[in-house]
Amino acid sequence: MKPLCLLIVLLTQAAMAQEASPEKPCIAFSPESASPTNAFAKEPLESAVRLSGDFEFYASHHEGCWNVHVLSLPVTSAKGKPIGYVVSHTVTDPQNIEVGHALTFGPDQGIFLQAMNKAAADAIRNIRHARSISYLPGQNRRRGVFRRWGPTGLPDSARVG
Repeated sequence: MKPLCLLIVLLTQAAMAQEASPEKPCIAFSPESASPTNAFAKEPLESAVRLSGDFEFYASHHEGCWNVHVLSLPVTSAKGKPIGYVVSHTVTDPQNIEVGHALTFGPDQGIFLQAMNKAAADAIRNIRHARSISYLPGQNRRRGVFRRWGPTGLPDSARVG
């Protein structure tokens, strides 16, 4: 009888966890300047976000979303010769707390693809991490089980007592 009760409790918790987040999380492109080079970043970010299929994408800053703030500029030598681009991105959560940042430099427009793939990966990793933490309290109250973060950065389950 005990195993049957435990199974019912576990299934109920699983169903409640699935109902807790009915909508897809979203990621938005948020250019931080009027530089025309920021336009080179939007399409690669959108492609990277949509590739997973788990996230909505917005082409401009959107409240309630994880935002990727982009600042990019062309780089020229002292003699005025173009030598590449610099792309800065900052990922913020829906409360506007910075969770990731990178500065990328490259000789051509291909650097925008690299930088926005990194930005999308930062945002997606942080969204999944935040969502997994939100499920921890309900999932780990039974029999002294708790979560800790292992050396790999992934959660390890540990039993006390």
